[in-house]
Amino acid sequence: MPAVSSLEDLKSVNQELQAQKEKHPESYTEFVDLLRRNRKIGYKNICKLMMGEATPEKLKGME
Repeated sequence: MPAVSSLEDLKSVNQELQAQKEKHPESYTEFVDLLRRNRKIGYKNICKLMMGEATPEKLKGME
């Protein structure tokens, strides 16, 4: 399924990701592994937790 974002946006994010990978290769690899292990949680939920926009309880509708 094609991405909704524009090709330019995707290329820009890819460049930023590559820059982070070059700056912090070990941390980058650990984070990629975390995403792979928790793929079923959903990337949006993981991002909300990471950015402090939600808690596990809030995501489950318990707050």
